[in-house]
Amino acid sequence: MKRHNHLWSLRRESWSLRLSKGLLLISLLLIVSCKTLPNLTVVKAPELLNNKKNFYISVPSATDPELIKFLIKNNIQNISDSDVDEIVSRIDRAYAGLNADNKNPRLQLAIDSNIPVKYIPKIMTKKNGWEVKELTGPVSQSKYGIFTQNQITMAFPSDKLTLIGEDVEGMVNKYDEVHSIPAEDSVGVYYGTLDELTYSWITESASEIRFITNKPETFLLMLTGQKLTLQLNTVRGSFVCDPKNDNQYILDFIFDFKNEKAAKAGKVMLGFAFGLADGSDNSLKPTEVKIEGIKLSKKQLYDILSL
Repeated sequence: MKRHNHLWSLRRESWSLRLSKGLLLISLLLIVSCKTLPNLTVVKAPELLNNKKNFYISVPSATDPELIKFLIKNNIQNISDSDVDEIVSRIDRAYAGLNADNKNPRLQLAIDSNIPVKYIPKIMTKKNGWEVKELTGPVSQSKYGIFTQNQITMAFPSDKLTLIGEDVEGMVNKYDEVHSIPAEDSVGVYYGTLDELTYSWITESASEIRFITNKPETFLLMLTGQKLTLQLNTVRGSFVCDPKNDNQYILDFIFDFKNEKAAKAGKVMLGFAFGLADGSDNSLKPTEVKIEGIKLSKKQLYDILSL
């Protein structure tokens, strides 16, 4: 009996030792796996836009979902109203690049969204008319779905990003490259190709719609109906929906001239075109002129964005 108890005790100690070793091994594997899987860089939507466009706009969906619907429907042929509504319902903020001179007019959209990637293959199927192909990320070797229908190209590289329009594959490749960088190595690093002014202007505001163009002459012609000869680098501005008129925006503009002399002369011309120009804003540079409170019908803005 004593021998039996002694054997049982030895077996129990042996089993306990093996269990302890097993738990230790699991713990070590978990520690090692955590070290080999670092946090990866969170990719910002506007960093994926290319710098080949001359008009950029950012639109918070809560501020004006109808403008986002217009941008999608006007630049993507044959998309149904129901598809547009479904897309817009999942959008937080859309960043768009397009051309305001009819050269290569295709839209490029990078969108902060909330669309679980796992649901996409169940919705965007061949049966539903989508051509589906797989793209392998150049760095991570991850697989990304590219979905095409009626000249619409879309991709969803993460639950928080939707890409639509021109060069979607290029944007997905850029996403993969940036996302593969360890987060600790990307603190304070900008990975986009937009110039600093354009990027900061369209990303700094939380609630207003913002735009910037480096083809200001075309923009002003459509806006005023007049061909203004001004020495401008850019026009940037913001607008909100008029609380007193659902069909109207209220716009503020900042005109950046090539030099101070051009700014002084331009201020006079802009005063005739728009009303009084306010140059007392301390945040302005000597080459900048600001005009505020311009009322513009939504149809006028849609016409400008239809170029």
